[in-house]
Amino acid sequence: MDTRADRLARAVRDHPLVVEERAGHRCVAGAHSYLADGRVVCWVLPPWSGSGAPADPEVGHAVDAELVLQRVPPSLGERWGGGVAQAPEDIWDRWCATEVLAKLADVPMVLLARQGPVTRTPARLSGVEVHWLVRRVDDVVVAHGMSWATTT
Repeated sequence: MDTRADRLARAVRDHPLVVEERAGHRCVAGAHSYLADGRVVCWVLPPWSGSGAPADPEVGHAVDAELVLQRVPPSLGERWGGGVAQAPEDIWDRWCATEVLAKLADVPMVLLARQGPVTRTPARLSGVEVHWLVRRVDDVVVAHGMSWATTT
């Protein structure tokens, strides 16, 4: 059976990210995230069409990224670290996953940040079910996400 998690994993495998200088990036169809060092992270998924289209098509996809060793704002580290010192990349993993949920559920990140990080995939919010995964691409933490409409 082809699960939603399988479809996300396959999309990540088959459609690599582009990480490049923002000034030279010309894509308009991809999902984007902008890094503090001036680069852009772009993930393009082709639209489904024809007889190969899945019976359960996704309604969106998103990407969010942060520099692995970027300084974590103290207030974020305290709020999301649970009072325990954590490596910046651990905080950024959760931040990026939560940002992907915010993008796909169309909910302001400031509201989700107050509630704390998303920790389980899938997550349901605002009529969508979001599957996400976090990985490292060189010096960048990247969260990929795909969403499907929910009926509950």
